Amino acid sequence: MKFLSIAASLAVATLSVVSALPVRSSIFEKRDVCPADVLSCTSASSGVDTCCLPDMGLILLVQQWYNGLGPADEFTMHGLWPDTCSGGQGPSSGCDAARVYNDIDSRLQNYPSTPAGFMDDMNTYWSSYNGDNNVFWSHEWSKHGTCVSTLAPSCSANYVQDQDVYNYFSKALALRSQYNLYNALAAKNILPGSNPNVADMHTAIKAAFGVDAQINCLSGVLSEIWIFFRVQNGDQYVPAAPLTTGSCKGAISYPVKSGSVTPPTPPTSTTKTSTTAASASGTSPAGSIPTGKQSGSCSTNGATVCVSPGSSQYYSKCNQGTWILNQCKSGLSCYSDTQTTTHCA
Repeated sequence: MKFLSIAASLAVATLSVVSALPVRSSIFEKRDVCPADVLSCTSASSGVDTCCLPDMGLILLVQQWYNGLGPADEFTMHGLWPDTCSGGQGPSSGCDAARVYNDIDSRLQNYPSTPAGFMDDMNTYWSSYNGDNNVFWSHEWSKHGTCVSTLAPSCSANYVQDQDVYNYFSKALALRSQYNLYNALAAKNILPGSNPNVADMHTAIKAAFGVDAQINCLSGVLSEIWIFFRVQNGDQYVPAAPLTTGSCKGAISYPVKSGSVTPPTPPTSTTKTSTTAASASGTSPAGSIPTGKQSGSCSTNGATVCVSPGSSQYYSKCNQGTWILNQCKSGLSCYSDTQTTTHCA
């Protein structure tokens, strides 16, 4: 009996020691056992769990300079792209077929933690040249977002549907704001409408961010600037030297974009989200009410115009001096109230 008692005590003690060890299970946050301050794409990152560091550990923040997109004094987003450490791209179809979506706009709108104003920022700073932001965002998420392994639902203990989608886009917008290319260039007096030497642009970017960037041109005209990052501690993005300096050579064109530089009034929203039923006719009120997709600069901040009143969910909104395309929630259509206000019903 004494022998059995001792054996039982040893078993309990052993179980206590085992239970005190880090457990790698889906019911725990995997990042709780991640190594601290280890950078992706370094010798120390070999073998680290892909919930701790991205499997494709070189991340590119791709900003574009495209006339008609965003304010005249801001670069806009093309994407946040995970690459291999040698610069190789992921699969063209993305990295997780189960999370390839074509409705990113509605997913972001309906995600419970999406803050007020976030969709306005998306439409302003991540807009598509063809006017269909949802298609653009869905492509970027499906091809690139699904390849950020640290965002995988299995990496979170308390995953909420579309948490990964929101985290991808919110991180990208935060990086765009933090690494503001327009301000970096303007600090060295490099402004739109000039023909700077690309060497001076590299110098300005390095002075602002501590690292150089890849600067790309199309036929001698500035098109995109890529900033490279490595990752540590799950979601801390550390700027890194680019693999190449880009396609721009010598003096290039840095053209002026359409749009306002300074908003005439503080941003406000006059878009109504009334649940009042639309008129039976489903048409706009009488009078000279503008319709159609608006583009270029605008003077009444917060003004909204339905693209096709009563038959389309899309509307244009004046945001910081520039028209951007927005849309009502799924199942609702835009209806005109006055020349500058609308509601979704």
